[in-house]
Amino acid sequence: MRAPAALAALAAALTFGVAQAGAENVIFGVNDDAGKYEEGTGPFWGTLRDVGMTQNVMTVRWDETAPEAIPDESFLHSSLEAAAASGVDVVFDVYPLHSRALGRDPAAAWRFARWTASLAQAFPQVRQFVVMNECNQPLFLSPQFASHSPRAPNVSAALCGTALALAYDALKAVDPGIFVWGLGLSPRGNDRPSASSNVSTSPIKFIEHLGRWYRSTGRTAPLMDGLDVHPYPIPQSLGFGAGYAAPNNFTVANLGRVYQAFYDAFRKTPQRTIGPGGLKVQINEVGVQTRSAGHEGYFGFEPGGAGVDRATGSEAYQAAWYVKLVDYVQCDPNIASVNLFHLVDEADLGLWQSGLYYRDYAPKASAFAVRDEIARVDGRCLGRRVAWKPAKLKR
Repeated sequence: MRAPAALAALAAALTFGVAQAGAENVIFGVNDDAGKYEEGTGPFWGTLRDVGMTQNVMTVRWDETAPEAIPDESFLHSSLEAAAASGVDVVFDVYPLHSRALGRDPAAAWRFARWTASLAQAFPQVRQFVVMNECNQPLFLSPQFASHSPRAPNVSAALCGTALALAYDALKAVDPGIFVWGLGLSPRGNDRPSASSNVSTSPIKFIEHLGRWYRSTGRTAPLMDGLDVHPYPIPQSLGFGAGYAAPNNFTVANLGRVYQAFYDAFRKTPQRTIGPGGLKVQINEVGVQTRSAGHEGYFGFEPGGAGVDRATGSEAYQAAWYVKLVDYVQCDPNIASVNLFHLVDEADLGLWQSGLYYRDYAPKASAFAVRDEIARVDGRCLGRRVAWKPAKLKR
């Protein structure tokens, strides 16, 4: 770790006048738990503000084996105080700790919802919740299908929808003003119940399944106030504007696919859809990794694959990608907020090194690039506007 004087010098070098966000500006932040564990004394919060960001999404996971417990409760109290002192809004990202928690116990969704309400009561200053995470991936929700038969029906949408609906109602009972983001949609899936590994549901198909389930319930309340998505480019050698060729997957460039699928799934129901004046979208996780081996504070080995090579894993590549993201989202009227994954790299090289900073808070090129671009656009669309509108349903 760097000495406090060195950290202060770095912070001073990055400090600038944070643009005052207007009502229609995109909110920029990070999805990162690093600040949670600094107990209010580390550089996380000040560094976040220094790059022009005002939001931090923290993960709080429900453990069905201790269904009443709030994990990291003391850390949450201290970090929320530090965030407030720095002018940062905290969002809670809540979902089960174990992927099979909802699938093996019919009462688990109700317990999860009750726990979510208790979290809102314990931390009334938190005004936004992201409920559920990548329900179309078996790492976070299993099973995805009723069996391994090639024609097995999807079951993850109903499991996810039930938990989301119950948590939505529980949070609104605590405070109707709480804003609920839904799904945390993963950008990819294979739709193959008989696959040898990663039996998953593509995001577009998952939305279709969720819409069918929702209509079948006769529910008269929404599932969410906003749609939460994770448009990672995998492999990250995929150019920013290219997007996935597979029609049921998406990156930032393919968000129109998600908008259309959501519109088709929920039109003419109590759940608002995406479109002019409609449901807002949050990019809650997106990240481009750098090759960080050789810097202080890391352990393990960087895995091969995922398109992170000498060129696409460079600071310059990451910085350019993030600048394009800042520019693009300002021109999409459906996007309300963007959270990079992360502010600071994870220490384990086998995980994610997508931060604007290395482990010792030494800035990458992207720290300066993102800071300057947020200030330059100042809430304005300086390029071509994203002119998505719903297409007519196919008959």
